[in-house]
Amino acid sequence: MAVPRPGALIAQRQSSLGSLFFSLPSSIEEKSVLAEEDSQNQNKVQRFYETYQWSQSPSSTSTSPTYNINYRVEGNPTDPPLLLIHGFGANVNQFRFNFPLLTQAGYRVYAIDLLGFGASDKPKEEEYCIELWLDLLCDFIEDMERERKTMSKNKSTASSSESTNDNDPQWVVAGNSIGGLCALGVTARLQQTLVRGCTLFNAAGGMTSFRYEELPWILRPFLLFLQKVILSPDGYGGKFFENFKTRQNVESILLNQGVYRDTTNVNEELMEILLGPSDDDGAKEVFLKVFGGPAGPTPESFLEEIYKPVLALWGSADPWTPVDRGLHPGKNFGKYYNKKWRRSSKSESDEMNEFLSSSANMDQPSFQLHILEGAGHCPHDEVPDAIHEVMLPWLRNLDGDNPKEEERGE
Repeated sequence: MAVPRPGALIAQRQSSLGSLFFSLPSSIEEKSVLAEEDSQNQNKVQRFYETYQWSQSPSSTSTSPTYNINYRVEGNPTDPPLLLIHGFGANVNQFRFNFPLLTQAGYRVYAIDLLGFGASDKPKEEEYCIELWLDLLCDFIEDMERERKTMSKNKSTASSSESTNDNDPQWVVAGNSIGGLCALGVTARLQQTLVRGCTLFNAAGGMTSFRYEELPWILRPFLLFLQKVILSPDGYGGKFFENFKTRQNVESILLNQGVYRDTTNVNEELMEILLGPSDDDGAKEVFLKVFGGPAGPTPESFLEEIYKPVLALWGSADPWTPVDRGLHPGKNFGKYYNKKWRRSSKSESDEMNEFLSSSANMDQPSFQLHILEGAGHCPHDEVPDAIHEVMLPWLRNLDGDNPKEEERGE
């Protein structure tokens, strides 16, 4: 039995596959369709790749624990770097169709499991929020960039193979749903030093859908009840989580509720990708803390700060973060893009004005929205060919027609 949606405003579920947690199994005894597809494919998906040890910058009064963060990297170390950020409830393996094409196109592709998800540590006592993940992602990029430059300097042909100034921002960040919101936050923080562009595969309006200030007063008691009782470990939270993570429930939602409008890629591999981490120690506590936690910054607040190019790729049939309605519709993002800098005087940011006036960066609008007709909430996995058809030319424009594309016969 599904948990009813408490009004249209709360109905806009802003997180990625983890937003499935708002539904309970319609039938625990329901037979799994995909399980019959190939019951012997279980445990074939690799979960653990490389380990990045991360600790937050310690405060003046305490030290921070060190966490093991799982990440995956493929591609030539000297190629331009690109970071993929998953949505809530997903992990690095949901970019299964993006890694091959992006690396073949000439990019060093990274994907990271956010703290609390995938094969990364799941500390039970951590206070999860967007800002925590932004700290992780920015530290990761800075450390990987130092490693990348060291590797490049150690290669005798590095100077002849790179097509851009080594001091120029090199990274592109891309994300789905909450990962898209994080990608915007990382771009806002690092655009003057390391990030040259941002891609959204649908974007969430917050870590959760719920902000008290955005809700009518009549719905606020329901929100309090949801956070303090339904999602509380001391209330119904544990049962709620155990009911959600059944295979039958997740499969039913993926196939029947429009998360993937084209269900071709909803297969045994995807089920294993999504369900595997839910059995990890700490998964329940992370789930409950995130859903009971703060929504955090809005995408509009990040967009106002950003002047580097942003490409938004959005499924037109997304039931959770619709592009044309709700509190944070993607169709309005262009109104906020670069708003702060457009209001500022020319002397406030010489770097920003130099970028905006550069003819090399004026070949395409700095903010672009492409609507993918018929696609749902996870277009990077549902319609990867449609994603790459738009994304790769956009990336080539950032590269100034990267010569490595021509070498590969693109």
